[in-house]
Amino acid sequence: MVSAAQVAERYHQIGVLKMEMGDLQGAFTDFEQAIQTDSEYVNAYVDLGLVKSRLKNLEGAIADWTKAITLAPNLAIAYLNRGVTLEAIGDRDGALRDLERAAQLDALDPTAFLNMGLIKSRMSDRQEAIALFTKAISLNPGLAKAYYHRALCKAETGEFDQAISDFNEAIRLDPDNAVALSDRAVAFERKGDLKSALADFDRALALDPSNARACRNRGIAFEKSGNYEKAIADYDRAISINPNYSTAYFDRGVARYRKGDTTGACKDLLKSKELGNEQASITAEAICQ
Repeated sequence: MVSAAQVAERYHQIGVLKMEMGDLQGAFTDFEQAIQTDSEYVNAYVDLGLVKSRLKNLEGAIADWTKAITLAPNLAIAYLNRGVTLEAIGDRDGALRDLERAAQLDALDPTAFLNMGLIKSRMSDRQEAIALFTKAISLNPGLAKAYYHRALCKAETGEFDQAISDFNEAIRLDPDNAVALSDRAVAFERKGDLKSALADFDRALALDPSNARACRNRGIAFEKSGNYEKAIADYDRAISINPNYSTAYFDRGVARYRKGDTTGACKDLLKSKELGNEQASITAEAICQ
């Protein structure tokens, strides 16, 4: 005779296949059927939580992982998933507690360390974030995301050479990552290597022509090199992609002012001020009489 646990396992297996095929509603139904058949079938709660999170039912997902933890208190994946989702709803303390517990239960999985690093970086605790990303890399040297975020932290602390080294590795592992290329370009620009910065911005924009931030930042690099025409063209492009890009209006206004176009500069600065840029307000008061 087939046991309830065996029937539940079959429903769960079918649900996993449906989830992998993108049929989230079908997977949802099968996981619920598994739980109705065997209310202590832990894996069904874990995967039902994943489906709910993908369907944007974050509170429901958290409830399922909490149930899984109640049934299996040492299940690292349930703590990991719940921790990531707690961060998504703004409970950073709860997220860190769960991620720390996941790391204790499965010390060889870099995912918990990576996600703790992401939270610490958002809290501006960059040194702790760097340590956590370093731990994740030690567990998985091919983890491009950890190199990328460690590079961001190092760039934010002014360690541009080390940041560029980490960006290099992130890009080696993921050569088509336009965001990493754009951020490495910013690091080059801030250390004064405008040639390398412009080359990276060109590559980033070839991969993602709609990246308004990369357009604006390339404009800054052009402006620093004294090429105001190309700078203004990039600011134009950034604004065409994002008409509410206040800093691009500000930068274009400054570039126009430096070219001697006070009327155009003031128009841009006032638009930037209208969009909430306080620096634009101060600058407009100084030059727009």
